[in-house]
Amino acid sequence: MRRTSMGLALAAVLPLAGCFDADVTADFTDTSAVRLDAVMTMDPEVYDLTQGMGEDPCEDGEGSVNSDGSFTCTMGDTRTLDDLLAAMDDPENDLGIGEGVEIRELDNGNISVSFDLSEMTEDLPPEEERQQVAAMFGEALAGHAMTLTVIGDEIVSTNGEILGDGTAARLVIPLTVMFDPVLAAELPQSFDTELVPGG
Repeated sequence: MRRTSMGLALAAVLPLAGCFDADVTADFTDTSAVRLDAVMTMDPEVYDLTQGMGEDPCEDGEGSVNSDGSFTCTMGDTRTLDDLLAAMDDPENDLGIGEGVEIRELDNGNISVSFDLSEMTEDLPPEEERQQVAAMFGEALAGHAMTLTVIGDEIVSTNGEILGDGTAARLVIPLTVMFDPVLAAELPQSFDTELVPGG
């Protein structure tokens, strides 16, 4: 099973230990147009730092500088469910939105979506450096998070949180947790959801 995903090119951002928010969404409410979207917003200081280092924080997406100096990177893909499932098994078919997500159809017709959290955060600094980051930037990291959301006609099961009317599942990983090795060790290995797709 090929893995593909909405990882957002976090490699350029995570090692900087700066403040950012990443929102990744997989929407299966319309099987003729399944949407995979990822939006990352970097604080002005982090964006300035990437510019100073010559890094492109949105190499595979569309980037824009906001009026407050922050930077937003948007990546997305829309295709039929059949095409998406076919892409999972085709190493030549690159969705162009990162690594770390497995999407497959179950025997009962439901869809299984699994975000490999270890793969999505593999570019984090080593444990000792993360401890230093948490000590130095703990207050600045507060309030920022990586949010993963999966949407369908019905959420059958998830190890995240089922929202509202039961059609969405979400996992929020605060940066204060991501950069704290003790707290990060308590995260699940993956964010897993089974859903009923739309028509």
